[in-house]
Amino acid sequence: MLKKLLFASLLLTGLSVSAQIVVFKEDFETETGRNSWTNTDRDGDGEKWEFDDSSIDAFTGYYATSWSWFLEAFTPDNTLTSPVISLPDNSEKKLSLKFDVGAFDDVVFQEHYAVYVIPANSTFTGTETPVFEETLDAGYMDEAKHVTVDISDFAGQDVQVVFRHYNCTDLLVLIIDNIQVLEDMNLAVSDFNASEIHVYPNPASDMIRVKGVEDFKKIRLYDMNGKMVLENQTPEADVRKLPSGQYILNIHTTSQILSKKIIKK
Repeated sequence: MLKKLLFASLLLTGLSVSAQIVVFKEDFETETGRNSWTNTDRDGDGEKWEFDDSSIDAFTGYYATSWSWFLEAFTPDNTLTSPVISLPDNSEKKLSLKFDVGAFDDVVFQEHYAVYVIPANSTFTGTETPVFEETLDAGYMDEAKHVTVDISDFAGQDVQVVFRHYNCTDLLVLIIDNIQVLEDMNLAVSDFNASEIHVYPNPASDMIRVKGVEDFKKIRLYDMNGKMVLENQTPEADVRKLPSGQYILNIHTTSQILSKKIIKK
């Protein structure tokens, strides 16, 4: 297979190492690490996630790719599932899943993907509720998009993380790298601190508001089918017309995303 692209990964600006414990880390640099992930071609088209070490501006070293076009159009449903991760059980400390993501082109970049946290050694069915989901809004060729997801609800459990590339076709490629699960210690983590960000009220019946975000860019709200139902350039949104249920709120800064679940009453 031809060598294929990438994105140079940049860690969070100002990350305080002393503030966090690394529970799990995968940068795909070792063969042992790459082989520890379960790679599944759910749609049966013969295409799966691949690992490449070509070099572009946004990624260096190895990274994972899943293609929606390569000499022909694909409609992927590919999953990449982590080895078992034992999450610490401490209600006073926040658990965060972080990863870098990008596409290869600033024209055909709208790759769709979701991230799930499932019980260890369970079978992924595709009906689970994701902890994060989006359609990429740019290619991120100069710098990868940095995503932070609060997974504190899973504290004390043995879990696996599933990256699913699906619900798109005839674009190009999705790229994932630098996956970490972190336990916050003193809750002083960079200028984009998940512990300082508040979404309220939650549950909500009319308006939701976000505070505590520096360098705010926009919010996007997704339903459980992965459809974006709302986008605002201000840190508040009117949800009165939305059906009751669970939603995923993505809070964007210039180069990062924090994801939180909300409930519409």
